[in-house]
Amino acid sequence: MARLPAGMTKRKDGSYRIQFTLNGKRYDVYGRTKDECKEKEQKKRKEIEEGTYKSSKSLTVSEYFDRWIQSREGVIQSQTIRTYKKLISRILYTTIDEAGHTFGELKFTKVEPDNVKALQKGLLKECTIKDKNGKDLKRKALSTRSTNDSMILVKRIFRNAVNERVISWSPAECIEPLKRTEEQFRETLHRALTKEETRIFFDHVGTSHYGPLYEFLLYTGCRIGEAGALLPGDVTGGVVKINKTVTRTEIGYEIGQETKTKAGTRTIPLLPEAKKALERQTQQNKDLYDGNVIRLDKPIFRLPRGGLLRADRVNDDIRSICDKAGLERFTVHAFRDTFTTRCISDGVSVKELMETLGHSDVQMTLGLYGHGNDQKKADQLKAVNFM
Repeated sequence: MARLPAGMTKRKDGSYRIQFTLNGKRYDVYGRTKDECKEKEQKKRKEIEEGTYKSSKSLTVSEYFDRWIQSREGVIQSQTIRTYKKLISRILYTTIDEAGHTFGELKFTKVEPDNVKALQKGLLKECTIKDKNGKDLKRKALSTRSTNDSMILVKRIFRNAVNERVISWSPAECIEPLKRTEEQFRETLHRALTKEETRIFFDHVGTSHYGPLYEFLLYTGCRIGEAGALLPGDVTGGVVKINKTVTRTEIGYEIGQETKTKAGTRTIPLLPEAKKALERQTQQNKDLYDGNVIRLDKPIFRLPRGGLLRADRVNDDIRSICDKAGLERFTVHAFRDTFTTRCISDGVSVKELMETLGHSDVQMTLGLYGHGNDQKKADQLKAVNFM
């Protein structure tokens, strides 16, 4: 096995890192390959020697964040880089005081915990921000989840600065994630759609990118993460094999190597409606991304730009359709709930249903997902002879 050059180490993700000391100061560079890493080291050394390199300790938050994201380009997936840049743009231009100062204006080494707390509060507020060109932009208030995602990234970058000895401690480390509000929590409560709601919803789906996905979820009871992890090879012999799911990690979204629970690994019979939904999605993939080539390494269901499926993006689309159709809003999980409720109502065996849903507990199937039909209950009670 070939030895790595002096100062270079190979990281767990397969990328490389070089640490070097110049004029008594330590520097780090990262690269996807050994050659790229060496090239970046030489470039940084040259900038330092020419006096054009700016010390990390003299940077603003905005400058340090920009430098951090540049050091990751070519090392992590481009999709993750795009996600980071979107989060960073929100973070840097969020106002943190009544005078209108932004988080990005602060000197990086002078950031205090109170500044980070003010950032967290600021992300939750709708505000007018200025971009780097001085143009006013309207920024919506972020959800609790998006705010927490942003703060995870802030913590990650400050930890990186501690590792590089730019700062001795992280001012973001003591910041706790926000708890979801009662109103946000209610939005995700399990709710089955009535048959009338289901019909109206699909009448208004129109040209939504996620139309085939909605039909597939309704006729399989899959979780959104499981659908997002499906590869073409998982559909075979009239069944769908569920053996993995899309998960959210500290650095973005990825397909995990297992399902949500051990019981989640299962097969689901492919009903004709679900099969048609898959055929429509396959055609959509050909039109948008793959041409006539069937990509066995790419998920069947994807975001409009080809990224991994995310519940928040899908829920935004559902809310838009509900508003257009005049329906009470629901989340993507309602399709799984509706599938279960219909099956229970029409007499599907609880054992078979439990296995189809990937539950290990019958009480979860019956108690959490099986919403009764009030009219059916009333009709059945009327038929009972109590005397």
